[in-house]
Order: sequence, then C-alpha cells, then structure tokens
Amino acid sequence: MKNIILLIGLLCSNSIMLFGESDLASELYRLDKLLERQDVYRAEKELRIDSLHFLLRKSANKIERVSYLNMQIGKEYQFFRSDSAIAYFSRSLEAARRCENAAWLNESKMYLIISLSVSGIFKESSEIEGNINRSALPDSLLSLWYYTKQQMNHYASLYTNSTSFAKRYGEQEQIYRDSLWRSLPANSLEALYCEAIDEQTNKNYDKAQNILLRILKIAPENTHMYGQAASLIAGILKRERRNDEYPKFLITAAVSDIKTVIKENSALYKLAIYLYKQGDYKRAYKYIKYSLEDAVVCNANMRAIRISHVLPVIDTAYRYEEQQQKKMLFIFVIVASALSFCLIIFIFLLGKQMKKLSVTKKKLEQANLIKEEYIRHFLELCSVYIGKLYSFRRTVSRKIRVGQTEELLRMTKDSDVTEIEQKEFFTNFDLAFLHLFPNFVQDFNKLLYPEGRFILKADELLNTELRIFALIRLGINDSTKIANFLHYSLNTIYTYRNKVKCKAVDREHFEINLMKIN
Repeated sequence: MKNIILLIGLLCSNSIMLFGESDLASELYRLDKLLERQDVYRAEKELRIDSLHFLLRKSANKIERVSYLNMQIGKEYQFFRSDSAIAYFSRSLEAARRCENAAWLNESKMYLIISLSVSGIFKESSEIEGNINRSALPDSLLSLWYYTKQQMNHYASLYTNSTSFAKRYGEQEQIYRDSLWRSLPANSLEALYCEAIDEQTNKNYDKAQNILLRILKIAPENTHMYGQAASLIAGILKRERRNDEYPKFLITAAVSDIKTVIKENSALYKLAIYLYKQGDYKRAYKYIKYSLEDAVVCNANMRAIRISHVLPVIDTAYRYEEQQQKKMLFIFVIVASALSFCLIIFIFLLGKQMKKLSVTKKKLEQANLIKEEYIRHFLELCSVYIGKLYSFRRTVSRKIRVGQTEELLRMTKDSDVTEIEQKEFFTNFDLAFLHLFPNFVQDFNKLLYPEGRFILKADELLNTELRIFALIRLGINDSTKIANFLHYSLNTIYTYRNKVKCKAVDREHFEINLMKIN
C-alpha cells in the first residue's frame, strides 16, 4: 500500500511539473511534428540539387560552367552529406584546374577543406591547405580563407576533446575567427556572429546575447546562421544557469536545422542530454537517435562518436522508465479493478504454481525412471555375477573332489580370466550408462576443444577417460571411489581428470556443464 501511494505521488508531481512547463511542452510538441515531417524538407533540398544536376548535364562542354555548378552542388551538400560535398568540390577543383581559373581553384580547395574537416579527414585537408598560397589570394577570398582555417581548427578541437591539443586548436580557432571578423563587411550577419562570439569569450554574456537576438530578427529561420545564433544563445543561457530559457533556444536551433536540412548539428544532441537530466527519458531517447541518424547521414564522424558515448546511458534510462511506467500502470489497474483483478492474479499465480508443480513432477518422474533403470541394471549385474560365482563354486568343488588342485591354482592365477571379467564388467557398465545417457559421448565432446575430443574405436562404447566422467555424471565425484570402481590407482584417476579438464572450452565450469548432460 505504501508503494502504491508513493507511485501516485510521483505521477502527480510529474503531472504538475508538466503543466508548469506548458510553453516548453508546446515547443517540444512542435519540434516532434517537424521531426516527423523532416523528409519534406529533405525532398525540397534534393529537388534543388536535382535542378543543379540538370544544369550540369546541359553544360557538360563548358568547363568553367562545370566548375561553378559542381561548387554550387557541393555547397548544397555541405553540412548535409559531407561525403557528397567532398566529391563535388573535388570535381569543381579539377574543372577549375583545367580551365586555369586560379580564384575558382582556391575557392574549391577551401570548401573541400571544410567538408574534409567535418568528416575528420585532417591529413588530406592539411595537405590541400598547404598548397594554397595565402599571399596570392584576392581580397574577395580572404574571408573564406579565414573561415576555412577557423573551421579546420574548430573540428580539430572537437576531435581532440579533453586532450592538451584541444586547447591549442581552440586558441587557433579564436585567432582565425578574429581575422575573419575584421575581413567581413561591417554589420553583416557573419560579422555580427563573430562579434557575439568575441563578447561571449570575454564573458560579456548580455552583450553577446543582444547581438545574437538581433541576428535572429534579421536572418530567416531556414538559414544556417539562424540555427547557429540560436544555439549560441542556448550556450550562453546554460552558462548563466537560466534553465527555463535554455531548452527553448535549443529547440529554436533544432527547428532551424530541420528546415535547412543541416545534418551536422549539435542542438538536438544537447536537447536530448538536457531532457535526460530532466527525467524526460522518452523524448531524450528519441532525439538522441535522430541526432545519431543525422551524424551518420552527414558522415560527421566526431558527432557520431560523441553521440554513441551518450546513447547507451539514455537508452538504459529510457528502458528503465518504460519498465517503471508499466509497473505503475499495473498497480493502478490493480487499484481500479479491485477484487476482480486480484482474482485474475490469484488464478495466474495458481496456474504458475501448477506449472511449477508439473515441471517438478516431470523432474521427479525422470529421476525415478533413472533410479529404476539403475536398480534394474544393478539387479541384472548382480544376477549375472551370482550365477558366475555359483558356477565357479561348483567348478572348485568338483576339482577339489577329484584332486585337481594344481589346475585349480592355475585357474585362480590366470590373469586372462580377470581381464575378461573386468572387460565384461566395463561393457556392462558402458551399456547401462549409455542406455541412460545415449548422447553422452557427443555432448561431452562439445565441452572440449576440437583437438581434444575423443574418437572411439569401432569396438568401444566408452574409454577410460569417458568412464571416469560418466561416474562423475552419476554423482560419484570422489577420485578414491572412482579408482576403486575402475581398479586404477588414485594417481591415474587424478592424471586423467586434469588432462581432460585442460582440453575443456570452459575449464572453470567444466564439471557443472558435465552435470547438465542428459
């Protein structure tokens, strides 16, 4: 009863919390609907790409046009599918090289470097960057150059996260961002964004936020800049511990990423972590899966790696919450259904008990059957050996009466008789045991490595090693008793047992697995 009251209290408190965050709930609902419709935005983007492909096919003989269109297709794929972006920027670069257009050649190289950095391909991006003559670049490409260097260091910092290299790359990123800022037209969106980051770096959070809010008023929602600005505001709010506004700007950034089909994103990933910490495991699990799918589609390896570290934690919490909700529902059904449900539970438990009793009965029947088989074979062996003793007694009596004592002495010393008797005894034992465990040899061999398995001769039922473990299977585990039973020395039994155990696949549980053979 105490548990039921506690669960009701938890459910009520969760409900109150949800009602208190109705604005956030409506924003999350909007995001959920957009995620369901993200294929629509992707289709629109692919339609734009298809139109560029059509123009490219028509311009196959115009090499400058080919370079330009390949670059435009690459820009469409940038932050959407980095591997496709790499392919088209490479084609643009090759076409620019063929038409000897140095400006386009360098521009293609810089866009290619950015796409390679997104995919974590730093060696090749560094090699291409090393082939660009900075001093020979026209003023029109300076901003792109600084942006390229800033992006290279940004992704290098992400890939070396939590290492001494990350700080160095972060510092380089800031240097090139400052240079980019100075090279941009004043009051352009890009310049404002750089200024906001600079203010943020200097901990002037209010000023940075005001600049970013200005960007959100100017930039269309379906642009990359809009999503970046919203995401940066969320980061500032998190630093200032303004948790009531933080998730709303993450949602704004995620919505923009969906509409612009930006797959190299972090807003949805960060929102999933936030919701996980708030206890909304279901949404957190859904968002982290979407985020991982985006990273895989974009071939953004670092994003995928970071997400894969968080996914198991959220998945575990989500599964646990799912189980807890089922338990809560189960308890409320009990309360609502009262006696009728109690009756169902009683019948269920009764059925379960009957099933257990049935299983126990079958086991007892099987055990009794084995005991009966043991007794039958034991009586048969006793009968055979009583008959042999009776026959031997008559033979001894007859030979003593006629004075054939020397021949009688010879008979008792004859080792062949003993060997024959022992061999016959082993044959009877083997037949009796294999009657009870017909697949013993095959099942026993499965416990051993292939090279250690026993291959019996045509006239063998069991060999010495198998008889030792057959006795263990029958419950005779004492090596002394086994030695007496098989007429071997105790040391021989120990040697055989250890030798076979060394061949076992699972040495630690070998004898436990042996006892499971039926």
